[in-house]
Amino acid sequence: MQSDFTESYSVHRNSKKWRKWSRRIFIWIAGLFTAIIVFGFLVKPSVQQAKGLAPFFVLVLMWVGILWLLPRWMMRRQFLGQPGAHGPRTLSLDATGAHWRWNGGSSDVEWKNYIRWAEGRNQILFYTSPACFNILPKRAIAAEQLNEIRSLLDQNIHVAK
Repeated sequence: MQSDFTESYSVHRNSKKWRKWSRRIFIWIAGLFTAIIVFGFLVKPSVQQAKGLAPFFVLVLMWVGILWLLPRWMMRRQFLGQPGAHGPRTLSLDATGAHWRWNGGSSDVEWKNYIRWAEGRNQILFYTSPACFNILPKRAIAAEQLNEIRSLLDQNIHVAK
């Protein structure tokens, strides 16, 4: 599903704690700075000040686009341009690795080829490189299987999450 691609990008982006927190801190600082400027304008509004603040608000709109809209648009394009992602997929995990099957293809990846895994609210990501991952939606997993999968991943993927 397309939402899996969009949500998985968020999981990927936030999978490293320093990235997650530096992004949040940046957003809070930028939001606070914007609020102070808007408050200052509301206290003493003037046409001259409005003209001076116009570039600032254009910059704020650009940042909103870059931080929220651009990633969603990019993931939508990636999903639409990848025919294998449109149909059902199956995954089986065993002692040798992960076995992915989809309409038109398959992939058998040994555990030694995975460098890490990350878990989000709705997905588990299997990484074969720092930026390339396969998505396992949690909705496809029975609740009792989730701990088994985590344990299997911890045992077989030997690099810290």
